[in-house]
Amino acid sequence: STRRVLFFLFFLSGFSSLVYQVVWTRLAFASFGIITPVLSVVLSVFMLGLALGSWAGGRCIGSLVKRTGLSAACFYAGAELLIGLGAFTVPKLFAIGESILLTSGETDSFRYLLLSALVLAASILPWCVCMGATFPFMMAYVREQDSGNTGSFSFLYLANVLGAMCGTFLTAVVFVEVWGFHHTLWQAAAGNFTVAF
Repeated sequence: STRRVLFFLFFLSGFSSLVYQVVWTRLAFASFGIITPVLSVVLSVFMLGLALGSWAGGRCIGSLVKRTGLSAACFYAGAELLIGLGAFTVPKLFAIGESILLTSGETDSFRYLLLSALVLAASILPWCVCMGATFPFMMAYVREQDSGNTGSFSFLYLANVLGAMCGTFLTAVVFVEVWGFHHTLWQAAAGNFTVAF
């Protein structure tokens, strides 16, 4: 029963994460141009955030649990809540960055691409770090429940990958076409809030 619940939660988490990546990429194209560097920055920052979050989450979760006396599940829920807030924040940050770039006057290609990359990185990196932290937080919770458990890593990873695949496919083929960008982000945020609660 617990494994099924955890599988569902991590499936939904992976699903929402890739919905964000697809929609954020398309919003970045709309704000900063449909050019290869924009795609490269979004994907690079997304992966960097996942790596940083996983590393930092793994290093700090033990001391956080010990210091606060809270379960690792509380920190997992907090990370999911923050990710859900990113659905509402990132489009606003993109709009602010776009207006700053438009009012900065005439620039050469290098300066425009550099400023765009900085705006994109500042806009999405915090949420991607939270996404990366969910995995070590959940693994810490699994170890709390059963310290001898060695099989849940692959089990949770499988759930996350399957969710990510479904999120990518359905977002690109169905959600954006039917609901548009913002409604799709709201649905992904609803997924994160569901996981958190």
